[in-house]
Amino acid sequence: MPGTTTDRMALAAAAARSPAARAPRFAWRMRSGAVIAALGALLVVSLVLATVLGSVPVPMSSLVTAATSPPSEWGPNEAILMQVRIPRVVTAAVVGAGLAMAGVAMQTALRNPLAEPYLLGISSGASFGAVSVILLGVSLALPLAAFIGGLAALAATLLLGRMRGSAQATRVILAGVAVTALFSAFTSLTIFRSRDNDSYRQVLHWLLGSLSSVTWSSAAIAAVSLVLFGGALIVIHRLLDVLLLGDEEIHSLGLDAKRARAGVLIPASLLAAGMVSVSGSIGFVGLIVPHIVRRTARFSQRGLLVASAIAGAVLLVLADAASRFVVAPQELPVGIMTAVLGAIVFAGIMLQRNREVA
Repeated sequence: MPGTTTDRMALAAAAARSPAARAPRFAWRMRSGAVIAALGALLVVSLVLATVLGSVPVPMSSLVTAATSPPSEWGPNEAILMQVRIPRVVTAAVVGAGLAMAGVAMQTALRNPLAEPYLLGISSGASFGAVSVILLGVSLALPLAAFIGGLAALAATLLLGRMRGSAQATRVILAGVAVTALFSAFTSLTIFRSRDNDSYRQVLHWLLGSLSSVTWSSAAIAAVSLVLFGGALIVIHRLLDVLLLGDEEIHSLGLDAKRARAGVLIPASLLAAGMVSVSGSIGFVGLIVPHIVRRTARFSQRGLLVASAIAGAVLLVLADAASRFVVAPQELPVGIMTAVLGAIVFAGIMLQRNREVA
């Protein structure tokens, strides 16, 4: 029986090409493809419903008119759609997709099922930047300040994560916890020392996560971040496959585990920072969506990224639509809705796992 590494690799490759090995692979690819197609159809339905439903219901005919007529021919309904509803729905879909993709990448890179885009301090850093400019009265710079704050928190986390200590993934997680606490303290101190009471409502709205004031510019910022950094994660999906292995196996392939992990965490964090810069602190999307998607079918990392992006878009679009009705005529910040949904879904997953273990 061949004993060299080359012989074993040749045997493994021949086994992978055999009909017996290809049949199960074809089956789970078909299932994962069907799940992605179903999610895509659900996203289309969600986008249409979220566009026409609201405090002022808009008929479907107005949606068609807005899409096919020049602005000079728009009525009140068409103006509501094009200036308020559609930018909001598009932003919700893009932000949900980005947060979910970032969650997949971080859970894989850190090999921690509880990892999410806010684990590395990105949310608290973005919150500090946003709150600072709101209280200074320069809200026009809010997306840029939030993005810079998120990047500063990421840089601090990665710097602390390089110190000597336990395993690299554990160091990064602990560093993220410390940076989150630090920037949260900075945010609280900034609010405490401010005497501009008129800004408190805007600050609270942003900290809770809301899409009520987004514009086409917000949608563009989120979309560019998704294309650049979400696209980068799709391109490096094989690196995500490698990170599913342990550090020893990664080293045996001739790769540096630290660099491989950083190569995934950096675009994932930049993606999350871009999303948070326009939506505020919307939690749980990056945590629960990958878990839900993984339970529907077996995915490659590339398929998991795509399916999670679509599922994240569906979740945030529906959550934002529901936030308009829960306490009508007022609007509930969508961050509260995702937190409630996340707690329920995660508790359900944990109870199901406990029953499986028992």
